[in-house]
Amino acid sequence: MSLPNAVLRLSTDVLADLNDDERLAFAYAHGPALSGFGEDAELVCVWETAEVPEDASAEAVHLTVSRFQKLLEALGRGEDWEHPSSESLKVIGAFAEGTLLADDSELGSKARAEVTEFPQALADASREAVAAEAETLAARLADATDPWETAEALTTGLHRAYVALFAAGGYFFPGHAGRAEFIARYLLGDEVPEAETAVWAAVGTDALPEAWRAFAKTVLDNC
Repeated sequence: MSLPNAVLRLSTDVLADLNDDERLAFAYAHGPALSGFGEDAELVCVWETAEVPEDASAEAVHLTVSRFQKLLEALGRGEDWEHPSSESLKVIGAFAEGTLLADDSELGSKARAEVTEFPQALADASREAVAAEAETLAARLADATDPWETAEALTTGLHRAYVALFAAGGYFFPGHAGRAEFIARYLLGDEVPEAETAVWAAVGTDALPEAWRAFAKTVLDNC
């Protein structure tokens, strides 16, 4: 299968200048162009050094092997997934959906084999969190008077719920921007998106807590 134009450009215009550097452990691309939902892609270079080289290209994201491995291990323990900004879920999820472009060290292939075995600890931890927080979050939404507090509660709660839904199917949640497309791709059903729509429709009304309870129940029923 041919690579998307955005990935080809990264490979020929950016990675080509880095690939001869013996410090580069592996490199991969990820993004909408590879998922089929857009045209953009991002290059990630993983370095077998104590620190990212100072002369590393500004056109790529850079990590050390040590940092990458720590993120991978955190997800394996069911940690660092709870917030939209959680680095482990973002980095490893993107790696799992991406494609290797360079791997002379074979560390990239090893990591690819590891993410193929989805971490059960992540599936368990995320489902347990949704179940444990369903009622407390409903109460928080009922008591919230500041719209920012409502938004923060919903953003965090929805993120955790979708992590649990995807993890139950053996997938890393790709983030809110691609959730609808990935749900369709992975055949995760229409019930959860419909329940989420009902939550947003209830914002600003007394029906919001109950809409959240219904959403959480729908997620748990599908996990």
